[in-house]
Amino acid sequence: MAIDIAPVFRPYLEEAIARFSYLHPDVDIAVTEGGVSVGSSDRGLIAEFRYTLYRQKIHRETDALRQAVIERLLG
Repeated sequence: MAIDIAPVFRPYLEEAIARFSYLHPDVDIAVTEGGVSVGSSDRGLIAEFRYTLYRQKIHRETDALRQAVIERLLG
C-alpha cells in the first residue's frame, strides 16, 4: 500500500523506517517519490507506521531540550 508523506516529515523518514522495520521485520517498506510503499494493507500497521514517523519527528525536534534537562539534572 502506498502512503503519501508530507514534506515536513521527509527528514525523519529513514529513521522511522529503521525503527518500524525493527518492530515489524516481516513488513517490506520502500521509499517512493511521494512517500513510502508498505508491503501490507493492514490498516493497523499503516496507522502504526504513521505514528512511528510522527514520534520520530517529535523525538528529533525535542532532542536538544532533553539533553539540556539531563545536563541540568546531572551536571
